Amino acid sequence: MTVTVERYLKVVHPFWSKRNLKRWMIYAAMVFAWICGILSTAPAVFVSTIVTDGICLPYFVWESEAVRQGINAWILFTYFFVPVIVFVYCYGRIVVVMRRQIRVMAAHSTEGSAQMNASQIQSKRIKWNIVKTMIIVSVAFVVCWFPVSFYFIVVDNTNQTSSDMFAGYYATVFLSYLYICMNPFIYAIKHEGVKEKLALLMVWRKRVGVLAVADAP
Repeated sequence: MTVTVERYLKVVHPFWSKRNLKRWMIYAAMVFAWICGILSTAPAVFVSTIVTDGICLPYFVWESEAVRQGINAWILFTYFFVPVIVFVYCYGRIVVVMRRQIRVMAAHSTEGSAQMNASQIQSKRIKWNIVKTMIIVSVAFVVCWFPVSFYFIVVDNTNQTSSDMFAGYYATVFLSYLYICMNPFIYAIKHEGVKEKLALLMVWRKRVGVLAVADAP
């Protein structure tokens, strides 16, 4: 969501973001994502988890039915529906703005030089590549997080502790963590800036390794 909002501001509100969006804000948003996730889920996990038949069952034991329903609704809304709403709105606005910019550039293409046209084509390609990357990330989020988001609610509402009720636990949790692992690879494949950074890191690591071998006695 943080990356989505940052892309949205840079494309839809470029002048505002250039003037007001500071680097420290991006770092603060990264820290906030971790702190918010921990503080909003850890307490509920600790007070509602038991071990039955050798299986750890989180979000299972509640002293109050109202609290259980409230926590389930909160988690489903904030960790699934809110991201989907943010993705749809931000990327929808990005696509609208970019299509408008492309039409404007096409209208003036005959008036500019060949060099200007090449620059416009390159800018168009970069922007559409960003949109495609974000769409892939968004679709992957829905596919990977939808099963686990609803699975826990369905299982929790059964009020049973049989291990048979948790046959799909590992599959749904695996999908959610798979999404987290997929993100860097999606950006690396589709985003030229990430490719360049990764290449520089690999070259730097290789150089450090060579220097370490050379300095070894």
